[in-house]
Amino acid sequence: MSDKVMRAVYPMSANALVAGLALTVWLLERELWFVWTGVAVMLPIAWGVLEGLRNAPSDEVRRSIFFASFMLAFPLLFTIGISIDLYDGQARTLASNALGLLMGGVLIFMGNYIPKRLPPLDDAEFDPVRVQAVHRFTGWAFVLAGLGYIAAWLILPTVPANIVATALALIASGLVLARRALARRPR
Repeated sequence: MSDKVMRAVYPMSANALVAGLALTVWLLERELWFVWTGVAVMLPIAWGVLEGLRNAPSDEVRRSIFFASFMLAFPLLFTIGISIDLYDGQARTLASNALGLLMGGVLIFMGNYIPKRLPPLDDAEFDPVRVQAVHRFTGWAFVLAGLGYIAAWLILPTVPANIVATALALIASGLVLARRALARRPR
């Protein structure tokens, strides 16, 4: 298999792993289907957005998606453990809260990282100022969503915290996609 194909296979496999784990959790906890559906589709959407902003496949983007997949896989495995009653009583609540705090930290990390990885300014098709503005907006949206995510898990009981935190992450992602669509207008 060619090196070019292999560079795409790793992130695709990692995305498939996350989607499979999210589906497993969805089967175990059907009342929160929207949470796990969001987790399953978030990385492929992020991959498409990042590759689209660069207008070319990028090993750096693929490597980032690969590692992000594993950052999501561990909490999903943790959630599967909670769902099959591997933990009980107070340990279950503590495990749920730790998972929420971890996911908020992932959002903050992504929000901090994205603006630092600005694309080259010599793209002839799109205004570089717009592209940089999208990266900065994405950073702010994810950092604020991550802070809200952590606050929800520190303040609210488990079920409402899960709903509020997921809504914050989905709203931030939706705003980023809308902002990106506005920036894609040609010069």
